[in-house]
Amino acid sequence: MRKKGWVLAAAACFLLAGCGESKEALDARLAGIGELENGDASAAIASFETALAEADGVVGEFELDVLKYRAQAEYETGDYAAAAHTFGILAEVDQNRPEYLYHKAASEALAGELETALADYALARESGSGAGVSEEQAAGSELALSAICAAAREAGEPQTAVDFCRQALEEGSAGAEIYNQLGISLAAAGAYEEALSALEEGIALADADEARQLTQNMAAICEQQGDFARALSLLRACAADGGMTPELEKEIAFLESR
Repeated sequence: MRKKGWVLAAAACFLLAGCGESKEALDARLAGIGELENGDASAAIASFETALAEADGVVGEFELDVLKYRAQAEYETGDYAAAAHTFGILAEVDQNRPEYLYHKAASEALAGELETALADYALARESGSGAGVSEEQAAGSELALSAICAAAREAGEPQTAVDFCRQALEEGSAGAEIYNQLGISLAAAGAYEEALSALEEGIALADADEARQLTQNMAAICEQQGDFARALSLLRACAADGGMTPELEKEIAFLESR
């Protein structure tokens, strides 16, 4: 799941000149960005809070920009409830932009609010239905989908994740990740052959890195079924495709010993 690098558009290139904010607000924003980039999300949140406190009190471009960064920082610290709240503010102020709602849904799912996440995901799709899907919307949709499916499986409801993926496919979603989530969820529900078929469909749509991940997921399912020969063949294919890692090498050695 994406964490870093997904600050919504315009944040990184926000123009400070002429925005009318105090020097304290501008400096706090820049400090927060630096802290976030250096991996100190907790410190970044404090800086963004200072930036908002020192701002002019009118919700404008500066405040929205800082809120985007704060939401990312909250997400990265694992404070998903806070991130959901901040993304909710952004959505409310900015006319339910789908990308905010998708990130809100992802945060809610990871905070254990599965039903609310499903509702916000549906609202995001509805809000974005009248225009072409932007890169931000696509990334947000994938993030939310992955989080919702993971949350459903964690809650012991893999069939909810399966149904969610199938509905998304029927509504026009596509891409390797949705088939990856469908495959993992089907396997969690005990439908192993269907899971393998879903992952194969995902591989046909995947780039090289995604294909290796989906192939390793296929291998894990085969291993669960006791088909060690097929699992080994799949992992060897990953290794031959430049995907060898210490973990993969260890798993291949294990399967070779079976």
